Amino acid sequence: MTYAYLGPEGTFTESAVRRLAGGSVRDAVPFPSVPAAVESLVSGRSERAVVPLENSVSGVVPATLGELVTHAGRIRIDAQLSIGVSFDLMAAAGTELSDVRRVVTHPHAHGQCGRWVRRHLPHAELVTAASTAEAARAVADRTAPRDAAIASSAAAARYGLTVLASDIGARQDAMTRFVSLRRSGPEGPPTDRDRTALLITSDRSDPGVLTGVLGELSARQVSVTWIQSWPRPAEHGRYHFLVEVDGHITEGGLAEAVVAMRRGVDSLTLLGSYPYLVDHALVGERTAA
Repeated sequence: MTYAYLGPEGTFTESAVRRLAGGSVRDAVPFPSVPAAVESLVSGRSERAVVPLENSVSGVVPATLGELVTHAGRIRIDAQLSIGVSFDLMAAAGTELSDVRRVVTHPHAHGQCGRWVRRHLPHAELVTAASTAEAARAVADRTAPRDAAIASSAAAARYGLTVLASDIGARQDAMTRFVSLRRSGPEGPPTDRDRTALLITSDRSDPGVLTGVLGELSARQVSVTWIQSWPRPAEHGRYHFLVEVDGHITEGGLAEAVVAMRRGVDSLTLLGSYPYLVDHALVGERTAA
């Protein structure tokens, strides 16, 4: 199995690939952005793409939502994995905390570690990177004594950086959700831990469209686990809705609800029925983000 993932090496996404692939990442290729990883899948160069979906502290990853909407009907989610994440501040050898004037990391890590940075480095400039591992690599390549990165201890080891402070995130129980994507095709068989994601679009102007969707699910006792809106650029004020629910698409109550929902919207696209997995071990292992 060939995996594309948000790189470079040393990201939490690489750790997610390792879990999903059973420990081997020999056929995993890092890409500089979420769209680049998904394009590798869509074009057929990769069989799977693994990208971050949401962090429990900083919220959704907009790039991933955008790709799910853009490629709806061509790609499917085939697994979802939540893993624990922790963050360290790191810099080139010889750098002291008092030397740091710029802190580089992914925006989500800035969001989780901002309180610590404001308290301990109040005059530091915050600089964004495509991933926390990319921030670590950039700091290692630059070897600037006044630069530091927020990433994982695994990224520090991989890029030869010194950890200046450990576990600087606002919450020690932070989790990030990742999705494994494949090209469209038949769904896998049900398991005992499935979720289903749907993309719903309606051109109707009445305010009850989403209420009607939720009503069909509620009437059949289908639990909604997640809802996100995504703007339709050419139609100001109108949205796509990504709705995730418990259960597999083949299960009676959910299958009936989908049939009923299709009558009340203009478009309903299955984004996948997939096992939902949770792995807390990375918090203790302190591997990459």
